[in-house]
Amino acid sequence: MVAMDAPTIEQRVRFSDLSRDSKAVAEAAERGPVTITRRDGEALVLMLKSEADADRAGLALASQIIAVAVTDWPDSFAARLRGPFPWMLFLSETAQEEFAAELVETARACASIARFEPLATVIHAWQSTAEAHAAGWTGDGYDWLDSPVDVERPGAGDQV
Repeated sequence: MVAMDAPTIEQRVRFSDLSRDSKAVAEAAERGPVTITRRDGEALVLMLKSEADADRAGLALASQIIAVAVTDWPDSFAARLRGPFPWMLFLSETAQEEFAAELVETARACASIARFEPLATVIHAWQSTAEAHAAGWTGDGYDWLDSPVDVERPGAGDQV
């Protein structure tokens, strides 16, 4: 079994440090979770709410992925992902398989560093693609450029 602990810089302070210099402890929490040790009780963790929310969302998503992966269905993993992500129906079968692969790869990478924001970005990007397909955008009829082209700033010639 491979250890799943994420390498992090551990910040530890005593409870008395929190009461003596709460500003410094709060500033440390801006850089990452701070473990507050206590003589008379279990240690506490001080962290940004956004980090705690991202952790919860990441764990909730991971549990959904695991539930879908271990379910004994005859369908592919990508097809089973349509349960938690019904918008996948607007993607082609190939795109659904690409999403499934990227989702698992990114989830594993995020878990290895205990940062789940990139996972949310992957899901949002694929969902946006599905929304575009649902709205009728196919990507056809466009000339895709191989290199950037300089253009004038819109309205540059207009007088204000």
